[in-house]
Amino acid sequence: MTTKKKTTKAPAAPEAPPDPRAALAPTAEHFEATLKALKAVLADLPPPPAPVDGQPLPKLDLVDAVLHIYFADGMPCGYGQEARRRIAEGFVDRNEFRVTEAFEVEDLLRDMPIPRLFDRCLAVRDSVAQIYNDQNGVNLGFLRDAGIGDRNTFFQRVPALQSHVVHFLTTLLNLEEVVFSDKSTVRAQQRLGWEGAASNKFVDEVRALLKPYACLPLDVGPHLAGKKPNLTHPLSPACLLACLAPAGKRRTAN
Repeated sequence: MTTKKKTTKAPAAPEAPPDPRAALAPTAEHFEATLKALKAVLADLPPPPAPVDGQPLPKLDLVDAVLHIYFADGMPCGYGQEARRRIAEGFVDRNEFRVTEAFEVEDLLRDMPIPRLFDRCLAVRDSVAQIYNDQNGVNLGFLRDAGIGDRNTFFQRVPALQSHVVHFLTTLLNLEEVVFSDKSTVRAQQRLGWEGAASNKFVDEVRALLKPYACLPLDVGPHLAGKKPNLTHPLSPACLLACLAPAGKRRTAN
């Protein structure tokens, strides 16, 4: 008499952790929660010292923002912060970095549990190379003075910048206008969907909190010894605010 062989089901794949950058509706409740988280991060992130000779504080380096979101996408900001630190220390300048092979960057970051690490390194290398070819330099500061049409034209000329990176840059530029501009911020707030009394109160508080920084910080605190990612806070001030912007097209990070 033959017996049927029992079949065992393969164990289910573990579910991916929740995306810390999931979009949040701009409601009074979310504004309050974001302010609480923002204050907690800033408590571990002292403002930069005042520059000499009355010069303005430096603005956010938008190329740093590109590196940050490539390596921190779907993960806490501490991984993006540590990746940026290692790249800054591992290469003389961005000209040296732009001619580096993706596998060399992967070796630099291999000990961190970043999913699809080589793919991210390759995307970073291709993005930096295309930015350089288009601008004859690795710099994105010109986007601040460019109109929306000119920004979109640039992004079309640099297709290596993935959609979630383009959306992050566009969101940061809108946020900078809302938080630091001396002019009316009504249009920028409309682009973010931040309208009404609760939004205006939130903007006033954020402007006061970030005024000493003069930029949207990407860090969550000090760098840690032993090349460990700082995971004290899930998101940086920049990413906390970006969560309250309209969601863009995203790819799966895992």
